[in-house]
Amino acid sequence: MNARENAPRVSLGMPVYNGANFVREAIASLLEQTFRDFELIIVDNASTDDTEAICRGFAEADERIRFYRNSENIGAGKNFNLAVTYARGEYFKWAAHDDLCHPRFLEECVEVMDRNPDAALAYPKSRIIDAASNFVDSPYVVSEGTNDEDPVVRFKGLVKPHVCYQVFGLMRLSILRQTPLIGLYARGDEILMCWLGLRGRFVPIDEFLFYPRKHEAQSMSFLGNRKRTSADFVAYSVWFDPNWRNRLVFPWWRSLRELIWCVLKAPISIGGKIRCQLVVLRWAISRKRSLLRDVVLQMKVLAASFAPARERSDKSPS
Repeated sequence: MNARENAPRVSLGMPVYNGANFVREAIASLLEQTFRDFELIIVDNASTDDTEAICRGFAEADERIRFYRNSENIGAGKNFNLAVTYARGEYFKWAAHDDLCHPRFLEECVEVMDRNPDAALAYPKSRIIDAASNFVDSPYVVSEGTNDEDPVVRFKGLVKPHVCYQVFGLMRLSILRQTPLIGLYARGDEILMCWLGLRGRFVPIDEFLFYPRKHEAQSMSFLGNRKRTSADFVAYSVWFDPNWRNRLVFPWWRSLRELIWCVLKAPISIGGKIRCQLVVLRWAISRKRSLLRDVVLQMKVLAASFAPARERSDKSPS
């Protein structure tokens, strides 16, 4: 038998950095799945806490778990994508180190994906939990139209503001690998969902089987209702890729560029692409203030970077 014949049906990718506070509970919830034919790929992004010891302990006890550790922190985006490169299954799911899944999560999602060969992704309803794993009353917006046969309708639903929980759904790996994966910039996960949505339907499951955690230790928490600013997205870009630190970042303009490119590369008709680009145009018009704030903020950053040089020049002897 070759490696593919021995491969599990589902690959779970868990990227983690300093997740000792929740990773044990997250792994346990995956090992309790009623669907057993899976592999768990843990990619430790050079953690400095007890994450490595905890994860190695699980890997030694369960042969379905494969543990990898980066020699240095490569940023959240690259670490998420690294898990995909190790995956061998027919289906793939990202599993955050601090979230939990109902024991029937995989069973229900696999059944839906098997029944819908044109689907790119299956995802259940979500209930938010707190640091103590208690359910909390925190509303979130679900994207509409993503199960439509028309890719333009799906794209329109994914472009609208929503909490991107679909990124933790069960994806068809062959379709996921047709995309650039998570972009190394703010909203890279949301743009990825647009790539997927233009290639297949997102089939919802009407059960609360996914429990994303909301807690103070999160690197960037966008789960609440607080208005997101351009400065937030600059910081979010650095979280995705540390190489953005101390560089000019235009997160909203980057999102616009990536949406345009996503549509151009979509395997849909010319007419469909034109309709999608009109959706992107309306998106840009509705966010003109955010696009302008991007420019203003970065001009302030640029001006501030020249200030010390001007001060040194003023103080130098004539």
